Amino acid sequence: MFESERNLRQSAPDQALPHAYVALRLIKKVQEATRIYLSRTGPELPPIDPARRLTGDRKTLGNPRLAPPPRQAGDIDAVPAAAWRALAGSGDVQLDALQRWIDGAGARIGDPLALAAAIDTVARDPECRPCRDRLRGLLWQALAIPPAQVPRRAVGDAAGRRYLDALR
Repeated sequence: MFESERNLRQSAPDQALPHAYVALRLIKKVQEATRIYLSRTGPELPPIDPARRLTGDRKTLGNPRLAPPPRQAGDIDAVPAAAWRALAGSGDVQLDALQRWIDGAGARIGDPLALAAAIDTVARDPECRPCRDRLRGLLWQALAIPPAQVPRRAVGDAAGRRYLDALR
């Protein structure tokens, strides 16, 4: 590399070129020695079966309709949802169960102290409509957003069914 630099300074680029190529090869060797090659990771798809490809055979495919996610019986939001529905009317609300739910899900709730204060207010005066509405509003903010449901496709009219039957 120094020879190349010397020849370039003496205005002899044709003599500097071979030395520059040697220096470049050495630099590339050092770069490749310090590189780390990682194998690509991703989905390992099954191999394509050429006998079945483009035949239109759909018998082995699963049911294309997606079911909504199942809700367990011990759902974490069952207690506040029941209390939210009960607060809409004039029925009794299970305030002790609601307080236990707040104690268990305190980190997930934005303001557990405001909710506890609203529960105490409703416990002291169960007939207070503004107090019940305030607790209901706080419960609405604390409820978890349900997962999005997949909308079902329209069945289609007679012409669409004939077209799909012709494809089969």
